[in-house]
Amino acid sequence: MNSALIIANILGGVIFLLNIISNAKLTTKKVYIYNALCNGLSIIQYLLLSAWTGVICCIIAVVRNIVFALFKKEVPFVVLAIYIVLVLLLNYKLVNSVIDIVPIINITIYAVALWTKKIRNIKVVGIITCATGIVYDLTNKAYITVLNEIIDGIVGLLSLRVLLKSNKSRTN
Repeated sequence: MNSALIIANILGGVIFLLNIISNAKLTTKKVYIYNALCNGLSIIQYLLLSAWTGVICCIIAVVRNIVFALFKKEVPFVVLAIYIVLVLLLNYKLVNSVIDIVPIINITIYAVALWTKKIRNIKVVGIITCATGIVYDLTNKAYITVLNEIIDGIVGLLSLRVLLKSNKSRTN
């Protein structure tokens, strides 16, 4: 095992811990902050693994989280549209196989969920992107990140359950 692969997987462990903390947060602003931090560290991890669509998507995701966090109420639709166009344009030349499309789809649908500013949408889409991210990370040998995706998905499910329970008790 080469040193870049070892370092990338150690970094994946740090991202793993931050993702669990992020997924337990029930406010949109905290989700933005932790998600930006996780994506920032993922840039380095994917650079070490030469997973280029992952690198570009994480860079764009960091910018997305910062921009979305700046809006107190609603993020204008035009900002979301510009974001999606940037994702497609910046990744166009990097797609070499079907697996390279996974992070592009993931950050696009996650951006839409964040744009709604509804924590339930963010949690549901987060669970979906965990499931699809497993395939991408296995292909790119980000083994600790695969474990992260599994645990993060489980934490997301539990967090969603708590959120739905609290919403149900408020309506009763």
